[in-house]
Amino acid sequence: MFTIEHLIDLPGLRFDDVDTQDAGVPEPWEGEYVPAGDELPPISAVEEQVVALAYLTSAPGGAELYRSVSDAELLELAEIHAAQARHIGAQQALIAGEVARRSRHELGFTGMAQSLGHRTPEELIRVTTGSTMGEAKRAVAVGTLMVQTADAENAPAPAADPATGEVLEQTPPAPAQPWMVPAVAALRDGSISVEKVDAIRRGLGEPDPLTGDASRDADRITAEALRGAVELLLDEARALDVDRLLKRARELRDELDEAGVATRERRRYEARSFRVYRQPDGMTRATWVMDPETAAIVTDMYDRTVSPKLGGPRFVDADAASRAAAIVNDPRTAEQLASDAMLALLRAGASADPMLLPGHAAPAVRVLITRQNLTDGRGVAHLDGQTAPVSVATAERAVCTAGTQEAVFDQRGRPLDLGRTVRLFTTKQKTMLAIRDGGCMFPGCERPPSWTEAHHIKHYVRDRGDTNIDDGILLCRHHHLLVHAAGWEIEHEHGTNYRLIPPPGIDRTQTPIPLATKSAAHRRLTAAATARSDAR
Repeated sequence: MFTIEHLIDLPGLRFDDVDTQDAGVPEPWEGEYVPAGDELPPISAVEEQVVALAYLTSAPGGAELYRSVSDAELLELAEIHAAQARHIGAQQALIAGEVARRSRHELGFTGMAQSLGHRTPEELIRVTTGSTMGEAKRAVAVGTLMVQTADAENAPAPAADPATGEVLEQTPPAPAQPWMVPAVAALRDGSISVEKVDAIRRGLGEPDPLTGDASRDADRITAEALRGAVELLLDEARALDVDRLLKRARELRDELDEAGVATRERRRYEARSFRVYRQPDGMTRATWVMDPETAAIVTDMYDRTVSPKLGGPRFVDADAASRAAAIVNDPRTAEQLASDAMLALLRAGASADPMLLPGHAAPAVRVLITRQNLTDGRGVAHLDGQTAPVSVATAERAVCTAGTQEAVFDQRGRPLDLGRTVRLFTTKQKTMLAIRDGGCMFPGCERPPSWTEAHHIKHYVRDRGDTNIDDGILLCRHHHLLVHAAGWEIEHEHGTNYRLIPPPGIDRTQTPIPLATKSAAHRRLTAAATARSDAR
């Protein structure tokens, strides 16, 4: 195997900037790179990468170095190393893609992977790199995408007729996934990671195939539509982690494919399961895979049970505060509390009189849908707190069993307010805030509405602020305390375009940070209303 020590045998290679001792290179190899003339043999791809590795591994580092730098420098170093990791990840994926190309199915036992005793290229990558199978599959998938895109870009130009010199018509080869070309370009230049490209790829899926039915094909998702979604996701990718980017990609797919929402909802429902495993230690483990509607009910009950224990919202109401304090002071862990609560619910349900209606304190699951969609029977609905949309039929069923409560928003997504009649936000106001904000609005926070508190943007005492929805925003307890204690401010434009203003100690320029709703439902409904308004 080629190692860094072999570079001593390469004529003309001399480096001043490499710590040769740390890099494992013999002492005689030092100085600058000096070409040896035309007779110098070209450096192979492996040798070039070893040289790059020598520079990388010889860079100064260590706990003492990082302890001596400022906060700003430390974050800058983190960004630099993240950029290096993105470039290295892209090269690893490209190598995995080439391994897959040399191991393609039609080559059989003569292919690279099988000839080396491995069933698949993913298995070969896993064994060679020491990665997990999931990491190997991701590298092969993204690497194959890179290889196929490069093959299409590097295809030879159309040949000319030797007799006439006329260029023969020839259709240039297209990439296997042309909608992903912008993502591949971003991966090559290091602005996005392999993990994020894979999230975009998996979240958006593939175009719908042609069916021959003109009415169905007119609404199908095309490669062009997916390319537009990829470009939008690339703009948003820097501010999103991999998990949130995957969710956002799936949201965009649902927005493009409203007709397929009912089909995907049915598949999710059919995939539900509950399994019980008896363990050797006498315990029993259960695994519950829930469809979104079931999950909305169960997670609401779970949050009610454990959120005070896990740092959920504080309560001003005396009775609610007393119940929360009892949960916090309970010696049981959050997991034990949840287990006991589920058991109590099952026992209550099993012993209930089937002739009696259940109590009024049912799980508070909101189904969000526009009045127009509910009337027309078209479009989609949303379960509050769930990322996957549901069909209008699900919303209609909820109306039959629970009735409706209309929440009126204007076309810019601005809800109605109540003025300065009360100090505390009412239950209805908090419901409107939950629908609008979708959780804690602080950047990067994923706390759901059930874990948040309603913050007065205009402080009630300091600014004589009204208790209306425009001047309210949802923040989890941690970020609510941070805003008050550290001097963060929030501004808005008549109930839209909320922005977070950092204190001077964090950002001397106090550059506003846009605050985006965490509610996919609110984003879609507002966009639809804006589109209808623009069309008039």
